[in-house]
Amino acid sequence: MIKGLIFDMDGTLVDNLDYHVLSFSTFAEKNNLKLIAPFDLRYNGMRGEEIFPLILAPEELERFTIQQIIDMKEEAYREAYSGHVEPIKGLMDFLREAYREGARCAIGSSGQRRNIEFILNEIPFGELISATVSGDDVSRGKPEPDIFLRCCELLGCEPSECVVFEDAVTGIKAGVAAGCKVVGITTTATADTLRAAGAHYIIDDYRGLSLAMIESW
Repeated sequence: MIKGLIFDMDGTLVDNLDYHVLSFSTFAEKNNLKLIAPFDLRYNGMRGEEIFPLILAPEELERFTIQQIIDMKEEAYREAYSGHVEPIKGLMDFLREAYREGARCAIGSSGQRRNIEFILNEIPFGELISATVSGDDVSRGKPEPDIFLRCCELLGCEPSECVVFEDAVTGIKAGVAAGCKVVGITTTATADTLRAAGAHYIIDDYRGLSLAMIESW
């Protein structure tokens, strides 16, 4: 029986990748940052402290600390995305149905806690979300299972009783490593890519999805 549903945030609750890319480009241009690689889908699901050393020239990491870079980029993202946030199609109906059926829901994101709080302020989830875990709350990010294991703990469920929803390869791997069933959503990766990463089931969005349907899978 499914007792817990755990949702990644970026690309899973909201389709916001374009705003992350835009905000990084704006931030990099504003600060004249020298890049050694583009900010793109390869880093989807990773924490900022893991991403920026891979894309910024070494001298930039002498101008700013990693935390300063993360904070400035994420502030630019929140400013750009504010007022444009919408849940992925069908999400709210699915969350309400899960709540009526007694399944508890959590957000497990690699992003900053301030980004989770931002989304919670933009979308009226209310009692539909019981717990949140951010990348700030764990020592290891995805694809390690720590974020999702902490979500299971907060929900009071065993991993085998939880379903993870993810759009990123790193997140799919983290959910599988945690011992959860994993549903991949095709907002930022193809169905074949998500299956290859270990997703047990694939959806395009949440329209028509129900707990009974997932149980039947």
